Amino acid sequence: MGRDWVETSWLPDLNGRSGPKYLRIADAMAEDIYGGRLVDGARLPTHRDLAWRLGVTVGTVTRAYLEGERRGLIVGEVGRGSFVRAGARMSSAVEMPRPGDEDTIELGVNRTPPGLMADAVAEGLVRLAGLRDIDQLLNYHASGGLPRHRAACARWLETRGLYASADQVAVTSGAEHAIAASLMAFNDPGAPVLVEPLTWSGTRALATMLRMPLRAVPMDEEGITPDGLDAQIRASGARIAYLQPTVHNPTTAVMSMERRREVAEVIRRHGILVIEDDVYGLLHPDAPAPLASLVPEQVIYATSASKVLSPGLRVGCALLPDAQAARFAVAARAVNWMAPPPMAALLSFWVEDGVALDMTKRIREEVAVRLAIAKEILAGLDMRSCAGAFHVWLTLPEPWRARELVAAARRQGLTLMDTEMFVPGRNTTPHAVRVSITAPRSHDELRTGFSRLRAILSAPPEIRLMEA
Repeated sequence: MGRDWVETSWLPDLNGRSGPKYLRIADAMAEDIYGGRLVDGARLPTHRDLAWRLGVTVGTVTRAYLEGERRGLIVGEVGRGSFVRAGARMSSAVEMPRPGDEDTIELGVNRTPPGLMADAVAEGLVRLAGLRDIDQLLNYHASGGLPRHRAACARWLETRGLYASADQVAVTSGAEHAIAASLMAFNDPGAPVLVEPLTWSGTRALATMLRMPLRAVPMDEEGITPDGLDAQIRASGARIAYLQPTVHNPTTAVMSMERRREVAEVIRRHGILVIEDDVYGLLHPDAPAPLASLVPEQVIYATSASKVLSPGLRVGCALLPDAQAARFAVAARAVNWMAPPPMAALLSFWVEDGVALDMTKRIREEVAVRLAIAKEILAGLDMRSCAGAFHVWLTLPEPWRARELVAAARRQGLTLMDTEMFVPGRNTTPHAVRVSITAPRSHDELRTGFSRLRAILSAPPEIRLMEA
């Protein structure tokens, strides 16, 4: 940490909060961090001092600070105190649901609908345990994966119209591994990365850590515009772009095939490299062909089993142009030596047996049911989604702002993601929120969560916050 810290007399506002005291303190800490009231490096009051000022026990404050560390908000240093962690403003908005927290309805995280994969995983693990060469899976391997696993991934990509040899495919620990390795391998600190005006929060975090400024390309209802891409490449001198043409996160936009051809021509003409994030592509029944099929020599295609099967697998794959494969492998190994071979083996089983496609279909059907529920409850509001999307993009009625809704929802037991986490650089944050339809544990919980959200939006924020 060094000596670059800021003294603070922080006192959390616990009014209107429910739940155990330590969680109320931790929730107030999160809101103050991503609201900018607690900055990176700020030193928090001592446990004893804060306990005295709040009228709680020292143990309560200790538990609150431990919860803050668990969420990645603060760090504790023996003999020096607790400090707001660098980059915590980002992590506070992508908090995962707390295990066993039955009172909170998660509407922020996009995940596979609960329960669908349990039987397939259990059967797969039994099959895995019966392998004669299972010890081989527990050893170190080349970072790109075992030949059988790479071949299975190549076969999996055929469902998106991508035909490649196993040597062109790298097994990764999810799409984020592929994105991180690509940025590290093919861009430099200080060099810009082109993105949509709203981009996935994980890439925003990666670019920040790698000190790569993000430059937004103009976007309309179906994705980036060819003229906007051309102009931004010329203006910024960028050599790399990160794009989500299919089921854009967070807006759910899907780029038409005609637009993809136009964008591909701009990519080809300027010779830039594109990271194509297609984690939702298999879930959209009518998804157009990926950019990687149009400019294969200039696109790194990344996908993952995290959305189409299960986030706990932590396995995905990247399709690489021949000229970039060796350099990518070096960076991928530096980020994470290899994807877990046992998980890659599970994915291989399911691809080879057809289970992966069957499960993808089941997940797609479940998402359709959940989307119908969301549309029913939010009828009349400006909501956007598409087939295969795990969320809806909700434009807020006047005079609501995104951050006000996130805070008000939290007070009512709902967890939403702060829209600012999707905004690159200093672009304007839209008055809209991404609301997950797949995180709730059941259809009943989904109905409860969306009904509660609708009720919050029925009154102006000033009135709602005063009532809380």
